[in-house]
Amino acid sequence: MNKKQFLMILGFALVFEGAQCKENEVFVAHGSVAVLPCRDETSAHSHPTAVYWSRIVGNVLKTVWRREKSGLEFRPVRDPPRVNCPVPNFGKADYSLHIAETTIEDGGKYICEVEGKNRMQKVINLRVVRASFSPAVVVEGLRTDATCHVSSGTQSVRINWKRNGKLTRRKSFTSVSQKDGGDWTCQAAYNGGVVEATTSLQVKGIVTPQDDSSVVYAALGSSVSLPCVFTDGLIPYTVMWNRTSTTSYSPLPLPASFHESAGPSASATIQRVEDGDEGMYTCSGMMKGLNGESKKVQRTMELVIARVLRSSSSSGNGPVTLSCHLSNSSHITSYEWLRVNYGPNDTQTVTSVQKTKSFRIKEVNEKDAGEWVCRYYGEQGVLGNVTYELHVMGAVKSENSSSGNKTAMVMGLGFFFLVIFLVLFQMYRNYRRKKMILLYPAMETIVHQAATEREKRERSRPKMAEDCARDPKPVCV
Repeated sequence: MNKKQFLMILGFALVFEGAQCKENEVFVAHGSVAVLPCRDETSAHSHPTAVYWSRIVGNVLKTVWRREKSGLEFRPVRDPPRVNCPVPNFGKADYSLHIAETTIEDGGKYICEVEGKNRMQKVINLRVVRASFSPAVVVEGLRTDATCHVSSGTQSVRINWKRNGKLTRRKSFTSVSQKDGGDWTCQAAYNGGVVEATTSLQVKGIVTPQDDSSVVYAALGSSVSLPCVFTDGLIPYTVMWNRTSTTSYSPLPLPASFHESAGPSASATIQRVEDGDEGMYTCSGMMKGLNGESKKVQRTMELVIARVLRSSSSSGNGPVTLSCHLSNSSHITSYEWLRVNYGPNDTQTVTSVQKTKSFRIKEVNEKDAGEWVCRYYGEQGVLGNVTYELHVMGAVKSENSSSGNKTAMVMGLGFFFLVIFLVLFQMYRNYRRKKMILLYPAMETIVHQAATEREKRERSRPKMAEDCARDPKPVCV
């Protein structure tokens, strides 16, 4: 529409004799409710006989909403819920038009005409502010552009972007990261105020961890999980893990107990962390972009191993120093030593002992034996724990000595009772033998006499043999 045609349409709207004509601009965010003001400032109580709302579309003046003198109300059939002019407000001389869920296409010039006690006509230029990303869903590492669109008007507008309540000048993203995802706000500032419109940017890829600054802490000998979680609904067709040195970034083999899973969560697990497993671990996946192209996304994290080092004197019960050691302590702000005691029914009591990296026990005794924990902190709070079981040699020796004494005592008592039993048994046998002899005295005499005679005969045999040799007789034969 050229300038001449517009003046013709505007002149048609001003046919009312003595009518008042005012024009202003109204800014509103996309998707919100727009209120186009049309109020009779000359009268606080005006009762119009007719109200007409029209919009200039191209070369045509189209009716948006109207109310005749008879009270009959007309609305467009296509969008009846979105456009309304509250009749109860007419008693306050307010004939403003309300447009719900405003779109960028609603922007343009609107004309309000009132015919009643007074004749009034106003022109309102509706300017809609819309924020958008193109594309709004993007795979990390690719490009997207941010646009803050304001429908045309006469007032100049200053555009700014806000993220998390802070202003930023960023309008384009050549390489999108997970931190870029979320809500972004376009701020349109003009002479009459500020209008803000918000839009969302969705970034596909690895959501956990969000960037390459992640650090995972694990105690020596424990199990640890290395996170690598992809966006919901986004499954890479290949996933690969590799490991490099922290300093030289040279390739290193994965630990023997390293195990990786498949699917949206490609997280890996080290079943038992061994000495030398620290380093940089990288999870990478190949996926299809929104346009069908292949895109590689990856995330690198550092594994830091914690352990307790013990130093002591040559004597078993001398001073002992426990030190908390980490393969990389650059993110550690403080340490704390805790004593863990166990009571009945597996109850656990944790006591804070000292807030230093190293803890020294001047003289180790039995009460110091047990579980000690080193807890380390960073700027965000607790980062991890490492446990050390303290064994005291004196306690072990005392226990062995006590066990040996008990064994010797049992053996001595057993031998003593055995001797007592044998003595009593022999006394009992003697007693029985004596009792048997007293019961048969005649038999004892006979046995004694027979034994005496047998002894005499044995003594006389050599003499008889000698006599027969000197004087042999038939009796000797």
